[in-house]
Amino acid sequence: LAEEPFMQNWENLSEFKIRASWGEIGFEGIGNFESQAGISTNTNAIIDNQEAQGAFFDRLANPELEWEITTMTNVGIDVGFLQNRVQFSAEWYQRETDNLILSVPAPPSQGFANSTIANVGAMENWGIDFVGSYYSKPGADFQWNVSANFGLFRNEVVALSTDTGALFAGNNSDFGGFDVTRTTAGDPIQSFYGWRTQGIFQSQAQIDEFNALDGDPSTPYQANAAPGDIIFVDIDGSNDITAGDREVIGSFLPDFNYGLNFEATYKNFFLNLYLYGNQGNDVYNGTRVLTEGGLRLFNAGVAVLDAWTPTNTDTNIPRMINGDPNQNTRTSDRFIEDASFLRLQNVRIGYTFPTDWLEDNLGGALDNLGFYISGNNLLTFTGYSGYDPEIGARNNNLNIQGIDFGQYPRPRTILMGLDIGF
Repeated sequence: LAEEPFMQNWENLSEFKIRASWGEIGFEGIGNFESQAGISTNTNAIIDNQEAQGAFFDRLANPELEWEITTMTNVGIDVGFLQNRVQFSAEWYQRETDNLILSVPAPPSQGFANSTIANVGAMENWGIDFVGSYYSKPGADFQWNVSANFGLFRNEVVALSTDTGALFAGNNSDFGGFDVTRTTAGDPIQSFYGWRTQGIFQSQAQIDEFNALDGDPSTPYQANAAPGDIIFVDIDGSNDITAGDREVIGSFLPDFNYGLNFEATYKNFFLNLYLYGNQGNDVYNGTRVLTEGGLRLFNAGVAVLDAWTPTNTDTNIPRMINGDPNQNTRTSDRFIEDASFLRLQNVRIGYTFPTDWLEDNLGGALDNLGFYISGNNLLTFTGYSGYDPEIGARNNNLNIQGIDFGQYPRPRTILMGLDIGF
């Protein structure tokens, strides 16, 4: 629009563009032979009293496996002022995915150890992105530019293969023994799914009060509960705690994300700085299940030193007891943490020798010479208690993103170097 005659009076306007697009793309991210039944050779057979190599089917075949199809729509605007020294961009987008590819676990009664890859439903994503930048006026010794971005993203599973279908994931006996995520229509993909808590039972009298909520004190509100155990919330109103009292307790998806990039030069010195962050993303801190749950007689954390006892009741750490009879380590909001963070991802500072200095002192043997020092992952500001608030998927399993099983955190690195050109 900036090129149109009716915009010529806007002298400082150098760009004004409205854009839109629509398209479809197929995702072929399916491994070799994924549609076929899996065969495992991790077994032996006895034939004529001789041990022989055996094999068995460990995964159901799915000959109807197809590509995912994603339909994308976006509308945006780009504006630039002062020969594009000031720029702004905004964009709304929507992605609708059909034939969603996910791992579908088979019921244990079928005898298959591994999940089957299948097209199980549809998913919708939409979001808004903003980007702004400023470049200083050229010609001065001190030059600088800054750019910032902001984005929000929303996700919803629109449909699964059945109206009441759900995919559960994250069940690990070492981390409480319950599923941690659920994917179902109407919710964001792989939402954290479990029980809500409301403190700790302080006495047997308090337990008796909960047992009597249904008018029959002989029916327990929470089987095997004792003073010092976690109180779980009765979501379905049945006056006892069952699997029906689970609900969505968090999401690994952030409310919004943001970033800032700054570059500056003063004569021959230069500086680059990059920060980014997420706000509102949850992490299920599975490491706390190990260190605070009392499931094992080793490798406990210091938090268990503040565990509930009859003389130490002002605490949020339940009693330590062998076997966890109340299942205090079950999936619950006790282990959900706000993992919002701001990370100083990269800093680079250095000096480039002037060309005339190279000519006068090195006789033109080098075309350029400079040195720098840089650091990656230098600082992270977060309230998350684990190793790293930016948790990916363990073993690339996309159904358990945001679960902290103690994955190795990203390292902090500092580099020094030379740039030499001939």
